[in-house]
Amino acid sequence: MKKEIKTKKELLKILKTLPIENKAHRNTVICSLIGHSRICTTCFGHRYCGRCGDQLGDSLGSVDYGIKDAVIVGHNCPECKKNYKLCGWKDKLYVPNPFKKNNR
Repeated sequence: MKKEIKTKKELLKILKTLPIENKAHRNTVICSLIGHSRICTTCFGHRYCGRCGDQLGDSLGSVDYGIKDAVIVGHNCPECKKNYKLCGWKDKLYVPNPFKKNNR
């Protein structure tokens, strides 16, 4: 049974033991260990993890798949700000600040 990683320190300790090639590889490994971030990017109705870039869902056909509690990079809306307050270290680790103007 896989042990849940509960702290940032625990995750970083595990990362040091792995042969990480670059930042993109590191971010993919992190998402596989602790899950995707709720901080995401969007493009033409598709939603992507803000850390590793994997597609997480879409809103094509007027259906919104998997966007609950998400923070969309570049949005400065009240909903995203509220959702950002719900994000913990697992969501924020190696993800750029979603409210910076140059993230879009």
